[in-house]
Amino acid sequence: MTNLSDNLEDTVTQEIYGLFPQPVGRYALKDYPALRNEIYTYINKVKLVDETGRESISHNVKQIGSRNECIEQSPLLSQQLIEIANLFNTQTYNYDVNLAISEAYLEMAGEGALYAPHEHSNCLYSATVLINYEKGHAPVKFRRNVTSNYYPVMQFPSKGYSPYNLTEATTPMEEGDVIIYPSMITHGYEGNATPNRITLTVNFVPI
Repeated sequence: MTNLSDNLEDTVTQEIYGLFPQPVGRYALKDYPALRNEIYTYINKVKLVDETGRESISHNVKQIGSRNECIEQSPLLSQQLIEIANLFNTQTYNYDVNLAISEAYLEMAGEGALYAPHEHSNCLYSATVLINYEKGHAPVKFRRNVTSNYYPVMQFPSKGYSPYNLTEATTPMEEGDVIIYPSMITHGYEGNATPNRITLTVNFVPI
């Protein structure tokens, strides 16, 4: 019997390690049809908000109702989101903290809507909850930070794509999903082809 270690031809002479990966989580909301009906009942009672302070980084996007109001109206949704955030933390950075919602706002994107690449401040994790997400609605895209605090970063055209040279990427996502990520990751979307893309953005802080 020959062990692999006894065969010099099988000796590993080259390895590549993907260091410091960035996590993006995808979690399905439980009993989503009931939650969706609850959210739509809320939407039908409130007005669109024209000025939110985010107009400089977005186009054709309206806030639905007041900030945090949707979460306050749905304790079951709030509790699920907190549970998801704590699970994501345990499965990734595993910080010794419990998480709470610091901010949440519901938005509707129209045809041609976009959100410029941005990050969220004063929070640990952020999530995009896909309330109404259909064919033609733009996915959330995540962008690699290729800058350096000390030196210019050289980049050239690539012969092909790999996990190491992608500058932006997305994940599978569908209606009822919670896409959660560290708040420092640059993200946004563009090319929303059809109207009524409804999402809930949620920020989480340690308590």
